[in-house]
Amino acid sequence: MNSTSGPVNRWMRWLHIYSAVPVLISMIFFAVTGFFLNHPDWSPGQTRAHELSLILPDELASIDWQASPSIFTLGVLQWLDREQGIRGVKMEVEWEDDELLIITLEGPSITQTVEVLPDEGEVEVFALSLPLMAMLNNLHRGKQVSDIWRLFSDLSAIFMLVFCLTGLWLVCVNRMQRVTAGSWVAIGGGLFFVIVYLMH
Repeated sequence: MNSTSGPVNRWMRWLHIYSAVPVLISMIFFAVTGFFLNHPDWSPGQTRAHELSLILPDELASIDWQASPSIFTLGVLQWLDREQGIRGVKMEVEWEDDELLIITLEGPSITQTVEVLPDEGEVEVFALSLPLMAMLNNLHRGKQVSDIWRLFSDLSAIFMLVFCLTGLWLVCVNRMQRVTAGSWVAIGGGLFFVIVYLMH
């Protein structure tokens, strides 16, 4: 046996054990939400609709929005975030007929449409709140999530890959389990590729 195989196997065993520890909860999370994503009819809860009427504060109503639409829009966004707690990960801004400001703010758990009539100083907020399972499914898919969550998902994927590959290594270097493990890997891999082929 190669003299380096002992240290390599010890490192592989160490990586296998501790690569799963920091992402144990996320592994469970992605497994559970992946199951529910495969069965969307099983997701509990209902989407809730909310409406809210607001009045622009004086400092925003006094802005010449026709001359400075970008400054007015930025002020509205800051006011909604600071005073009303209305924010989102993804944002879209549109001026309709140059007199109606429409802001769409989306996150993994909610979609909010804000309509602002600058001349009247009126603000209407229409919100759709998703049930918990739908929100968790959006996190699984990386839909309307922050960069921090994307980074966490990427790191989780790397740790999971390390966990799987080191586990495969440890099984393959075990003479008593090598043939059985190789057979199961071949069966699982063959089944995977057959199913993917039949989907097309």
